[in-house]
Formats: sequence, structure tokens, C-alpha cells
Amino acid sequence: MTTTEPLGSYTPPAPQRTLRRSRTDRVGAGVAGGLGEYFAVDPVLFRVLFATAAFFGGAGLLGYLLAWAAIPEEGTEHAPVDSWVRGFRQRRIPFLLAAVAAILLFWAVAFSWWAPGPALPVVLIAIVIVLIFGRRRGGGRGWPGAAPADTAAETVSLDKQAPTAPPRQAPEWVSDLRKWAAESREASRNRRRRAQPVRIAGLVTLVTALAVLGLIDGLHGIPIPVYLWVAVGIVGVTLLTGLVLRRTPWSLTSLLVPALIALIGLGGTHASLHDGIGQKQWRPTTHLATHYRLAFGQAILDLRSLPLPTTPEAIDVTVAAGQVRVIMPSSLNVTLRAEVHFGNLNVDGTDYDDGDGARARGVNVDRTVLPAAGAAGAPLLIRVHLADGNVSLEHR
Repeated sequence: MTTTEPLGSYTPPAPQRTLRRSRTDRVGAGVAGGLGEYFAVDPVLFRVLFATAAFFGGAGLLGYLLAWAAIPEEGTEHAPVDSWVRGFRQRRIPFLLAAVAAILLFWAVAFSWWAPGPALPVVLIAIVIVLIFGRRRGGGRGWPGAAPADTAAETVSLDKQAPTAPPRQAPEWVSDLRKWAAESREASRNRRRRAQPVRIAGLVTLVTALAVLGLIDGLHGIPIPVYLWVAVGIVGVTLLTGLVLRRTPWSLTSLLVPALIALIGLGGTHASLHDGIGQKQWRPTTHLATHYRLAFGQAILDLRSLPLPTTPEAIDVTVAAGQVRVIMPSSLNVTLRAEVHFGNLNVDGTDYDDGDGARARGVNVDRTVLPAAGAAGAPLLIRVHLADGNVSLEHR
């Protein structure tokens, strides 16, 4: 007679929890029902939380939409965000471009004029934490009412190893995101390698052209916008050539964008680097020059030592960017016309107001300051051409 001794009992491990949107306990998309089931609390608490946070600039609504996008529905393994990431990856959209767009969108939503200040970031951070622990860990406490595993005296079968739970896998969107980033990096390296000849040719042409302009500028003077137009033209032609050859050196856009910005600010000036950089002070004692010029810096025209003019005169002061100070006695019959592309005009320390109620500051400032009461001598017209900066008239 053969007897079989008991081999012990096997206690199955507690089922792992998975965060899913509920299909049965739902008012909207089942987010609150799924959270309540996962944390073993009344879903009404989450509904009240989302509804209350919605009054703080819509934080609750945005948080609910984020949870809907990232949490799969009950009975499925894929969340809406999974298909979005997969679609971006299949369409070969650069990962960095999508990341920058997402950051800008988040910034516009979270910190716009209607945003609730710190409330929205706090809600979003809380939801992200829930998603991380709910979709990746899946451990923690068991389901309500589940029998706890006896870890102190665990018994197993001698004939067959006890089955173990399959390891948890990261959500599909996480793996797709990693593959997408890796593929984007590899594609970027290939693009840079293919575009290198075009990029080098463009940079050599640009450096050569700017060097030639610098030599000519040192001898005769060239308006600053010429440098910028040449740089924009060479970089633009290089990018177009790369597009035609399918070897576009996109890194050159880091030169194109600053050149365009500088062109917007300095495109109308006639000053040149030949005119000098720094501080220049002119203090005429006998007669005035017809033109005073400076590229960048502070230009000071001091007329306190100038005798009263006997004939009408007109002079020009041209500066690309910086400050223009005109110092003169109140008795001098001077009319100042300030043409400022970006900047302001002030008289004796305050913003000039010619009576229309508008301050002389901003874009395309064009103001005329008339002579002070009691001024004597022949009229003197001073025209100030400034692209960016401040024009200051001081009576002393």
C-alpha cells in the first residue's frame, strides 16, 4: 500500500492592482470611478476634488483630461496617449520638436492670465504621481477583502514550482516614447552627417563675406544693416540649397534667427562700425559739424560752449543703438527732432509729452521739442536718428 504525504498548501499571491477607468461606476469618462476602485475609497471623493479644482482656473478640468488621456479603460491595455505617441513616432515627427511644443502648450495653459497660480501645477503633479504608481508599480496593498499572503510560512509543491506572477511591464506609451526618442536621435545624427558639407560651405562663405565687408567698412564705412542683409542672404541661400539637395543644415537657423531680430531692430540705421563704439563727446566752441555719428554707445553733444548762431543751421546725429544726450543752455534757440525706432525721448529727466497725453516711448517715436521760452539767436535744428535706445535733452 502506498501512502502519499501531504505536500502542503499553496497560497496564491494577492492579485496585482491595475489602474483603469471604470466602465460601470462612471459619470464622465470613468476616471473618478477607476481612482476610487484603485485606492479602495469612495469615488465621490475624487469627483468632488475634480469639481472643486475646476473653479480654480479650470485646474480640475485639465487634470481630468490628463487622467483620461493617460489611464486605459477597464478591459483594455492601451490609453489614448499610447496611440498619440505611436502616431507621432510613425510619422517621424522629431522628438525634440514635439517636446518643445508640449512644454510651450503646458506653459500657455498653466501660466496664462486665467491660470490659478500654483493650483494647476499641484493638481497635475498629483495626477502624474498616481499614474506612475498605478501603471508601473501595481503593487502595494491588495484588493479590499483579498486574503493576505502568508510570507512567514510559505509552502510550495515539491513536484512543481509555484507559479509566479508575470513581471509588470511599463505602459506602452513609455516604451514607444523611448523608441521614438532613440529613433529621433539617430535620425538627427544622420541628418547632421549628410548636411555637413552644405553647412561647412555656408559657414565659409559667410565668414569670408563678413571679413570682406569689415575691411571695406574700416576704410570707407558700411551701414550696419548691410552686414545683417548679407548674413541673412547667405544663410537663407544655404538653407534653400540644403532643402533642394535634401541635406538641410538646420543648425544654421541659430544664426538666421538672431540676424533677423537684429535686422528688425537696426534695419533703418545709417550708422556704421567705422563710426566707432563706446562713448563719444562733442563740445563745439566755434562752429557745428553737419553730422555726428556713432555705431553703438553713448553720444554726448554739449552745446554749452557754443556761441549764439547768427545764421540758421541744421545738423544730424546718427546712432545705431545706445543713448544720445544733447546738453544746451535754455537761451539757445534749438529745435530737437527725435526719430527713434525702438526707445524713448525724455526732456530734463522726464518722458517728453507734447500735450497729446501720449508719452514719447515705444516703437517709431517721432517727436519735436520746440525751443524754450526766451530763446535767442538764429534757429538751430538738431535731427537725432536713433534705431534703439534713449534720446535725452538737458537744459543747463
